[in-house]
Amino acid sequence: MTDSQHNPPKPATPEVDSATPEVKPPTLEVEPATPEVEPIASEADSPPPAADSATSASETAGAASAAPVTPVTPVNDHYYHHLCEHAGVAMISTCTDLVIRTWNAAAAKMFGAESVGMIGAPILSIIPQEMRETGERYIRQTIRRGEITHFDFRMRDSKGEPRTLSVAVSPVVEDDGRRIGALACLRDITRRIDLEGELAKRDKMSSLGSMASGIAHHFNNILGGVVTSVDFALVSDDPHLQEATLQRTSEALARATKLLESLLAFAEGDVRHSDECDLTEVIRFVAGYVEKELASINIELTLELGNIPATPVPRVQIITVLENLLHNCADAMPDGGKVTLSSSADQDGVVSLVLSDTGCGMDEEEMKHLFEPFYSTKSTIGADVENHPGLGLAVAHGILEGLGHSIVFKSAISQGTSVTIRLEGVVRSE
Repeated sequence: MTDSQHNPPKPATPEVDSATPEVKPPTLEVEPATPEVEPIASEADSPPPAADSATSASETAGAASAAPVTPVTPVNDHYYHHLCEHAGVAMISTCTDLVIRTWNAAAAKMFGAESVGMIGAPILSIIPQEMRETGERYIRQTIRRGEITHFDFRMRDSKGEPRTLSVAVSPVVEDDGRRIGALACLRDITRRIDLEGELAKRDKMSSLGSMASGIAHHFNNILGGVVTSVDFALVSDDPHLQEATLQRTSEALARATKLLESLLAFAEGDVRHSDECDLTEVIRFVAGYVEKELASINIELTLELGNIPATPVPRVQIITVLENLLHNCADAMPDGGKVTLSSSADQDGVVSLVLSDTGCGMDEEEMKHLFEPFYSTKSTIGADVENHPGLGLAVAHGILEGLGHSIVFKSAISQGTSVTIRLEGVVRSE
């Protein structure tokens, strides 16, 4: 009892605290952790506020360089084998005698044949008969010249479905520079071709709709006036009114006939019989009467005719082409300008006509619709839409295409337009 009096028992409060240890972690461990983060870097190491992003990037790069680098295993033949075997495109290699040496999994899936049955077979055996000559030419060209070549062909897959394949052929080169074969990489582009076909059909239907609308519009203008005039003439006894009505009807029918002839020339080429005449004579003839018309609207026509051989051309058709192109140039220059018509011939006997103007030019979207019937930009430049409804270029294109020639336009906004006509096979041999 004496000991208990001199050594009284400890208060009960500490025992209660020790019995509930979950209170200690927030007071003993969490609080000290927060202030100790800030003093790690000194003021000298702290970046200025304006360079936060650059500093953080450099710190990241430094951390990356300080991190342990995992050694990269050198690429070996085993790696390359799996790389080619599991590539997403069909890869078929051949030696110089065009015998298949490798055939990956994508090729097996594409052609429905495993490598065991294809290695050692001629590579031309995978190409349809009608394309083998072309395929062989491209593959041998790759091996011979060391250049990459491309070609496409159509085939039927293992299910009988038609497929379009795109082939890129590259040379296989040894360390000493010798070309020991070729690698053909094949991709199935059927879906892309189908989508392009669908877009082309939509564009064609849109063009047909525009053409039908244009035909209806112009014939309605022609026939509408005729019907109104005839109705008045039928209820009138005035011979002068009846005569004027017949005159207007005749003029309207002539306009309708010219419109139909233009549409036929666009669709089938100008099939009217025409005597042949030398090209230079035709150019001078057209320039003779068009020059006065152009001069009246402040447009200067300049001829730069080269010394070309005798070039017989169908007179009526070429006159129509030149008239339409010159009128198109005039429409592009409502405030006047200059038109230059030049001719030349190359060593292959191809005669070129170049017609250039200083007009308003065209943008890329307008160039896409250049040869569509009734498509016209004349309303935006103040030209005569009634007399030139937008058939001139379509007719010129149809005639030249029917004769086996070509026409190419180059234009840019505010930089004028240049038209090049290439007449092939027309130079008469002496």
